[in-house]
Amino acid sequence: MRIALFTPYSPEIGGGSVQLRSHLAQMPGLDVEWYYLSAAQVQGDHRHWLGKPLFPRQFAADLSARSGFLPGSTAAAREIVNQMDADLYWIVAHYEGISVAAELLSKGKSVHLTVHDEPLAMLIRSRRFRPLWPLMSLTFPRVLRGARSVDVTSTNMRDYFKWKYEVDCIALYKYLPELPKVDFRLSEKVLTVGHIGSLYHPDPFRKFVLACRSLAAKQNRSLKIVRIGDSPEMGKIASENLATFESHGELLEKNALPVLATCDFVYAMYPDGFRFRGFRRTSLPIKLSTYIQAQRPIFAHTPPDSGLAQLICKYGVGTVCSSNRESDIEQSIQTILEAKISRENFDAIRDGLMGPRQLQELRRVLESPASSS
Repeated sequence: MRIALFTPYSPEIGGGSVQLRSHLAQMPGLDVEWYYLSAAQVQGDHRHWLGKPLFPRQFAADLSARSGFLPGSTAAAREIVNQMDADLYWIVAHYEGISVAAELLSKGKSVHLTVHDEPLAMLIRSRRFRPLWPLMSLTFPRVLRGARSVDVTSTNMRDYFKWKYEVDCIALYKYLPELPKVDFRLSEKVLTVGHIGSLYHPDPFRKFVLACRSLAAKQNRSLKIVRIGDSPEMGKIASENLATFESHGELLEKNALPVLATCDFVYAMYPDGFRFRGFRRTSLPIKLSTYIQAQRPIFAHTPPDSGLAQLICKYGVGTVCSSNRESDIEQSIQTILEAKISRENFDAIRDGLMGPRQLQELRRVLESPASSS
C-alpha cells in the first residue's frame, strides 16, 4: 500500500515532525512518501516539497468555500492534492492540512487523520486566525467523521472526540523504547531552569522568572534559564533578562539532553482562562518527551484541569503550580527543588505514554485493507 503523509510544515522542524519521525522509524516496511509545505526544501529520501505554506487569505478562502455560506475558492488545496498519488492519505490536521483532507474526502479518497492539536482550540487561542473559528467549526467535524481512522495526541483528546463528535480515535504519542542514561551535572551555586520550544503566554512565565530570581537570591545562588528553541514570546522575555538567559537555539533531541542535565528542573506551561481551556485539556506538549528522557523534575505551570497536570500528578514526575502569584510560584519552586524523583517514576510515564502498544495500533489502522481507496 502506498501512503502519502502530508504535513503543512517541514519534516525537520517542530514537535509534530519529531513525533512523526519517531513513528516512521519504528514501522519499517511501510511505503510512505512525505509531502510537505515549508518556506524551503529540506533534504531526505521519500520527501516531496510542495511549496510554501498557504497565505492566510488562501486558507480563509478555502474554509469559506467549504462552509457553503460564504464565497471562496478551494483551488489552493486542490493544487496540493493533485501533486500526491497514493492508496491512503495520512494527513496531519493542522491548518492547511484540514483543507487538504477535506479536498481528498470530496474526491472519495481514503484518509487517515493525525491530530496533534485540536483545531478549534488552536483557532480560539490564535489572534491571527481566531475569526476563522466559525468556518472551521463546520469543516473540521466533517473531516473528522469522514476519515477512515484517526489518531490523537492524548487520551483526553480521544475521549473528548468520542463525546463531542462520536468518533473513535487511538491515542498516540512519541515512541520511546527506553530511557537513556543521563550524566547529571548540577551546580550548588546556580539555580538552573530548562525550557524547550514555544511559550504559550508570556505573563505567567514573567511571574515565574521573578519567583525564581527571588528564591535564588535567598539561597545565595545566581539564576540561569537555559533556553532551547525559540518563540516570539520567549524571545521578548529573554531580551528583558539578557544576563539570566542562556540560549542554545534549535538542537537535536540527543544534543538537548546533556544541556538539560545541568538543570535543577524544567518548565512547561498551559495558561488558564477560557481562550486556552480546550487547548490545555486535550493537548500535550511535545517537549514532554524530551523532559522525560532528561529525567529532570517537571514544573508544570498550568491549571489542574490540563492533561499535562494530570500526568505529572499521576506519575509523580514533578510539581503542578496553578497560581500566577509570585509568592505561590516561589513556594512551588521550593517544593520541586526538595522533591526526590526516581528514575523509576520517569520510566513509568515513558511506558504508560510512549510505549510500543500505541505503535502497534497505528500500524494496524494504516495497513488495514479497508483503508485502501
